[in-house]
Amino acid sequence: MKKIISKTFKRFKSAVSNTALIFQRELLILLSDLGVTILLLIVPVVYPFLYSLIYYPEVVRDLPVAVVDLSRTADSRAFIRKLNATPDLDIRYECISMEEAAGKFRKRENRGIILIPETYSSDLALGRQAVVSLYADMEFFLYYKAMVMGAGLVSIEEGNDIQVKRLLNAGLSERQAEVFSNPFVISGNAIANPAGGFASYGIPAALMLIIQQTLVLAIGIMAGTARERHKLGTLIPCDLRRMGTFRMVLGKSAAYFLIYALMCFYMLGAIPAWFGYPDQAGFSQLIALMVPYLLSAIFFGLSLSVFFKNRETPMLLYLFLSFPLLFLSGIIWPLSNMSPVWQVVRSIFPSSHAMLGYIKMNSLGAGISETGHEIAMLWILTAFYFVTACLVYKTQITKVKKLVLNAGHQDNSLVTAL
Repeated sequence: MKKIISKTFKRFKSAVSNTALIFQRELLILLSDLGVTILLLIVPVVYPFLYSLIYYPEVVRDLPVAVVDLSRTADSRAFIRKLNATPDLDIRYECISMEEAAGKFRKRENRGIILIPETYSSDLALGRQAVVSLYADMEFFLYYKAMVMGAGLVSIEEGNDIQVKRLLNAGLSERQAEVFSNPFVISGNAIANPAGGFASYGIPAALMLIIQQTLVLAIGIMAGTARERHKLGTLIPCDLRRMGTFRMVLGKSAAYFLIYALMCFYMLGAIPAWFGYPDQAGFSQLIALMVPYLLSAIFFGLSLSVFFKNRETPMLLYLFLSFPLLFLSGIIWPLSNMSPVWQVVRSIFPSSHAMLGYIKMNSLGAGISETGHEIAMLWILTAFYFVTACLVYKTQITKVKKLVLNAGHQDNSLVTAL
């Protein structure tokens, strides 16, 4: 019994030692490869910071607008002053005709046109509805949003003021006039995105996608490099002493997990704090989400690595998948409107579940129980891709052993013949 226990302990010790050697070797190769080092260390650091700077301060303010005032009255001028006082609009030009305003728009000197008709003042005086036309730039949706919100709020306030004046003339008190003119007061509270900013909406999802895509790309480049470096063009080195499926998969995975665990502290901790993004997720919640996400992404990359014959091939996969994965995530287009086929397709990628889970936790303040579906799906993908990664490396190890043994037999035959 003691011999069996001793033998088992030695095997376990040898397995742990070999796994540690594989981990150390993989980490040294990663850090010695300039391209992979840039991908693993520089890109996750620079991209989130650069994206956040590009979209800062998140919302479009002081949108340059041209006004065509055909009324040229005190009422129209007062309306223009109120438009210019909003944080959304900047009345950059007051044109005499639509042709002049359209010419400036074509030159990108203004991003919208407001047309005040000749009958504006007379319509207000006679109690008729005055129509102010907006021509919004739909080239970028945030331009349209700023234009409509700025002009819409001023129009509502102007309408309330006119109604209050009429009620005061009818003999009502100021308080009664205010209540009658605006009986319902809507208090809007943005829950998931208080700033109403584009970066607070898009950057958290982009962070999750960057983690997966750079991981898969780095693993693919390392696989392609290994095939170019090894004599027999194999994915793993021809070293029979350290061969072992679990040792190989766990050793390689540990190297990537260590690097990205450190990167996550920066990407999910420092970036939201610096740029004021929603940051409601606690440390335990992030751990519950990120551990299965990193593992599933790593095993996903290892499973795909068998298809990469050189360093350039993974880049094609990276370019092909990045935008489709963003659109399939459920962030840009709601999942309820996706066909069942596309919902199945998106479910095979770890990033799809991680993006939704992270936004629920960080923006909506959801706990582990509320994001249980996403976390469970990530663990399922972790188990599935771990099995596929083991099958891939088991096949490669068997192939290498056959090649090494065949090469040994050929050398022995040559020595015998000599």
